[in-house]
Amino acid sequence: MGEKADLRGKHVSSLIPGILLIILASQIYISLFSGRLLITVAAALLPILAFLWPDFLLMPSALLASVGIFLLRLLLQPGGSFAQSCQVHAPEMLFYLVDCVLLSLYLRRVPLRPVRPEKFLPLAGIDMISNVAELLVRTGVAAFAPLSLLQLLGVAAVRTFLVWVTLRMLDAYSIQVLRREEAERYQRLLLMTASLKSEVAWMTKGTALIEDTMHTAYHLYGELRDSGAQSRQVEAALTIAKDIHEVKKEYFQIVRGIMEALESDVDSGGMELGELLRIMGESTRRTAHAAGKTVSLTTVCTEKITLRQHHYLMSVLRNLLNNAVEAAPDGEEAHLTLHVQSKGDELVFQVEDDCGGIPPRHLEQIFLPGFSSKINETTGEVNRGLGLTIVKELVEDRLHGSVSVCSGEGKTVFAVRVSRRELMAEED
Repeated sequence: MGEKADLRGKHVSSLIPGILLIILASQIYISLFSGRLLITVAAALLPILAFLWPDFLLMPSALLASVGIFLLRLLLQPGGSFAQSCQVHAPEMLFYLVDCVLLSLYLRRVPLRPVRPEKFLPLAGIDMISNVAELLVRTGVAAFAPLSLLQLLGVAAVRTFLVWVTLRMLDAYSIQVLRREEAERYQRLLLMTASLKSEVAWMTKGTALIEDTMHTAYHLYGELRDSGAQSRQVEAALTIAKDIHEVKKEYFQIVRGIMEALESDVDSGGMELGELLRIMGESTRRTAHAAGKTVSLTTVCTEKITLRQHHYLMSVLRNLLNNAVEAAPDGEEAHLTLHVQSKGDELVFQVEDDCGGIPPRHLEQIFLPGFSSKINETTGEVNRGLGLTIVKELVEDRLHGSVSVCSGEGKTVFAVRVSRRELMAEED
């Protein structure tokens, strides 16, 4: 019952504005046959409304719109007595009824999407038949005079051409919107994949720590057992070793599952550096907007190279740019620069910002796990402090490059150096 009510609501929501548009558009017209036939823009709206609103009800709309047009004609164009006015304007209702019946039957068999020229030839015939029906009521068999038919054919051709042009423009616009949405989804997918791969790299390094901790726990258990320690302590050491072993198995399964999911990568063919930098720019602007910060980013790059390790580089640059956005002061515009230059066999990526700089006492600590100077003043919560740690691990362990930082006079510059050969190599 609720679904039926929703459907009725959807139909009514498209019906009312459609009828009003048709009635208003009927006031834009030219007159033919000494004013006996009005050629209006409203007739062209019916296929356009059906194109825009798949749920648009043509028959009820035409019936109600024709009544509305008739009443508006009586109000704005009275001709003599009331009976005479009715006689003049009533035949116009027949046009909309015939036009809508034929159009409804046609659209049931031939949808207007996708927009193709051959679909619109029958629309010209429908338009002409509807005008002939109205003119037949007004003038009798004179409606079939060759000159009259030729004029009506010209009117139908022009009106149908306008409908075709309008729908072509609307269709092209919708395709552009769809492509833009698909591009945005693709960029978000790339950023998500880059983040996942960087997290997997960090988790993979953690597997060695889990393995070492498990061995240490077993070693402790053996020492306690051999030294004759209390059974409670021996059992506790064994329980810890077993629990770590179970954690290790679950941890490995999670890492393996993520890696397998990432193996079916949608862009395994690599990525142009220019495209990567463009995505970084749009990501930074979205991040700044979400944070309520005013940030301008300037990208300088003349290098042309196809990257294979683009996920890791994307994660590195995204972390550095997002850190700069987080450090940007509220209420002031911050300026970020991403500069790429070639130095020998290396590419150097410099991320510079004027967001206040880093205190000298923190410079040696910023790459350490858990270190963060970002504190939520409201909740007291401290950032997890892994962004720059992940940057360092990805650059050094995955890309076999180096990362450095310098800060002073309110500016900070991170420099990432990676060889071209490494960036172009297939991922492990």
